[in-house]
Amino acid sequence: MKFQVVAKKPMVVALIGAMVGSFVRLVRGTSSVVFFPGDFHSEIAAYQPFILAMWHGQFMMLAALNKPGWKVAAIVSRHADGELIAATLKRFNIDLIRGAGAGRRKRDRGGTFAFRAALSALERGSIVAMTADMPTDEPRTVRPGIVMLARLSGRPIIPVAAASSRFVALNTWSRMTINLPFSRLAFVAGQPLFVPENADARTLDELRRKVQRSLEKVTSRAYALAGGEWPMPTVKAVPLGHYDETGRQAGDRNLQMAGNQGSPRHTSLKPSS
Repeated sequence: MKFQVVAKKPMVVALIGAMVGSFVRLVRGTSSVVFFPGDFHSEIAAYQPFILAMWHGQFMMLAALNKPGWKVAAIVSRHADGELIAATLKRFNIDLIRGAGAGRRKRDRGGTFAFRAALSALERGSIVAMTADMPTDEPRTVRPGIVMLARLSGRPIIPVAAASSRFVALNTWSRMTINLPFSRLAFVAGQPLFVPENADARTLDELRRKVQRSLEKVTSRAYALAGGEWPMPTVKAVPLGHYDETGRQAGDRNLQMAGNQGSPRHTSLKPSS
């Protein structure tokens, strides 16, 4: 049964979401878990609300990081597979922001709505989890939306990765990884990255590249700690020069509203107390 057909059947979607949620908990419960840094949760909690950055295809176990009392919202596409992901995330008390950036596509995929909703969620004190790459581009290439979100919100980006010693990597553009039970499971967080409010086009691109390098680093470290091998090699970054004078990236419809959004920016650049 195709995803498009399943997505139109709410009861089936809810059932699959429950099954996947139970499987994630099974993997977590039967695996030997290691965190880096060792005080993983308290380390990242100090920067709430923050933007949690992850790669497409490498996010299955990240929902299990949520803790009671945390407010988390995840950006999930409106596609059929997004319905199944959304149903799973609900099982971990994660709120949903539905939409995705257009990238090089011309049709609207709800990116503007998702961007505004993410800003609002951060202003309300919620962590916002989002993938940093897009299906329309080379995998493992950070798009500028996440950097612009950090710029306008004043909140940091924290790259996070999870990896297991036992997994199945599907033959998809992102090499979607299914983590398996009875593994060595590693969760790794990188250093928080703030984006200055007055960052110009060159600075924004430099910071985008920095986010990409950090995501590559935490993912590689997670697989090293788990004793597995990352199934997707690093690819070339988007070249410099795609930004206009306002800091938007040319051709990215997800950012066309950013410069005129008008949302108040957080002013504190220090960890929350």
